[in-house]
Amino acid sequence: MVGWKSPGDRDLMVLQPVVKCKNSDCPMPSAARIRLPYPNPPKTGATPPAWPPDGWQLRLICRECDHWYIYEKQDIQWAPYSSPLEEYSGLDFQCVELECAEPNCGSRTRWHVLDNSQLSETELLEFVLRADPVVVCENGHPLSISGVASSSVQKASSV
Repeated sequence: MVGWKSPGDRDLMVLQPVVKCKNSDCPMPSAARIRLPYPNPPKTGATPPAWPPDGWQLRLICRECDHWYIYEKQDIQWAPYSSPLEEYSGLDFQCVELECAEPNCGSRTRWHVLDNSQLSETELLEFVLRADPVVVCENGHPLSISGVASSSVQKASSV
């Protein structure tokens, strides 16, 4: 929990959606959270938005342990921060979209990473493909074995 200096400081903070890494062996401290981008986050004291919608899913790879999990609505918490995620220098929420190269598949899967190391597109793609467990397309084909027909990397302003 964030310690505030005065009640007025609280008014300057925003609520940001966060998830906790699901890997019980993750070296990230148990109180730490992975921030998710959210446009126009509410100020602290406000009621958090009814977000995400039912059925929402996010494939997220933890930078601390390299494990990926699918996160859903019930995994979202809201935490106070001094400024929105997009205002932090050197902290980017990246989306890597991969198209499966398995014959007759062609599914496209999005993988998300909160990157604080300024990885190049090639390094980010390599990071995703070596995540644990092996990343798979929507039809279950392991992308590191079946291959990737195409890929794209972009900064995500929302998920």
